[in-house]
Amino acid sequence: MSFWERFVKFIKPKGKKELKEESLSDPKETKEQLSVTAEVPAPAAESDESAPAGLELEICLQTDLGSVRTNNEDRGVYKCPSDPGMAASKGTLVIVADGMGGASAGEVASEMAIRIIPDLYYSSEKAPALALKEALEKASSEIHRTAQAEPELLGMGTTCLAVAILTPEVYVAYVGDSRLYLLRDGGFYQLTEDHTVVSEMVRKGIITRDQARRHEERNVLSMAMGGRPEINAAYWQKPMIVRAGDRLLLCSDGLHDLVSDSEMQAIITTAPTHVAVQDLIEAAKRNGGHDNITAALIHVLIPAVQSSPNSKATREILISAE
Repeated sequence: MSFWERFVKFIKPKGKKELKEESLSDPKETKEQLSVTAEVPAPAAESDESAPAGLELEICLQTDLGSVRTNNEDRGVYKCPSDPGMAASKGTLVIVADGMGGASAGEVASEMAIRIIPDLYYSSEKAPALALKEALEKASSEIHRTAQAEPELLGMGTTCLAVAILTPEVYVAYVGDSRLYLLRDGGFYQLTEDHTVVSEMVRKGIITRDQARRHEERNVLSMAMGGRPEINAAYWQKPMIVRAGDRLLLCSDGLHDLVSDSEMQAIITTAPTHVAVQDLIEAAKRNGGHDNITAALIHVLIPAVQSSPNSKATREILISAE
């Protein structure tokens, strides 16, 4: 049983075309931000008949050099197909990648990940879950081959968290310790498991989660893209069903290492999407900012209802959930 299938029992949630693309990939820039609101077609969800027929996604994606590093090895991208058929079948894709390998190698690996994965995902004829998983695995193999062929890139790799949103369904695949969180109804949940040596120790009961946060080897990965010829990416076989008001946070360890879950929750609960992302990054920098910091926040919204010019100001509008 996958991590999501175990987790869903706890939270019980209710319920090659032209692509619009925005990416954070220029290593010369210390900070870049994008904010987009897009209406995404919503296929029927078998597991949640009460899900709204249409939802809007407000996405803000930002990366920052941090307070110590001299180059940014993090990368982020979102892609939204302009073709309605592609949007309905594959949805909007959001990716966060955290490269490693020293010098320029880390940023090469993360740049390859955000470039290759969308092409593979959107060109695949498979269902979203498998298409996303295989896109990460094939991109990883390409990163590994490139590293083997170029001595200066030997040893490079990257974490990768990819989220495909076909509202109200969300599919996830990931490798490494970039994380996905969910804010829903006052609760804040970590939805992915880190591929780290320390996290494996937690799963085996050797140390506690509190001890893991302070462990000196907490950033030692047990799996990364490009680290070996082939990998088996973690993925959700079944989607999560999002609801209006949900907020999904994707982030690199430069954020979650330095900002506690409770602080992240407080920030994204109270601030508008683009302000929340900036506040998250500033919080990490206040706490040391020893690594690059990348965060993508996705806010799920019910489309605004336009009232009639003749309607009274006190008129109530009922929004159907069907």
